[in-house]
Amino acid sequence: MSPDAYTLPQLSKLLDVQYRTLHSWVERGLLQPSVQQSSGTGVPNLFDQDDAVTACVLTDLRAAGVNFKLMTLAAERLRENKDALSRPAFLLLNGDVKIIFDAEAAAAAIEEESGLTLAYNNVTALQTRDAIASRT
Repeated sequence: MSPDAYTLPQLSKLLDVQYRTLHSWVERGLLQPSVQQSSGTGVPNLFDQDDAVTACVLTDLRAAGVNFKLMTLAAERLRENKDALSRPAFLLLNGDVKIIFDAEAAAAAIEEESGLTLAYNNVTALQTRDAIASRT
């Protein structure tokens, strides 16, 4: 196994997230293993560091009370825009999910939105990724 590949139990422990939660997310397509997809008993799902950042973001969104539909959209946007998994970015959630890399542009987008907008800064998730990398 690659030193930068993690099983679901390892991700669970590293991110301090219940295994059942992550397993459910994999089964429902929210979290997808990038290194290796399980093909039966003895062949585990393997996740890379981008997957760890995605799991961290989803965990934070869940803790903030974001519903599953928006979490699914966030996961899709992160898969579409890998830059948001490697450098600072803002996820703006308001019925849809937008990824913006500039703080001023994020503030302007929030002002343009009607209703409540959740602004998520991914810096903590990136720091978690770096901490995971240093532990392995």
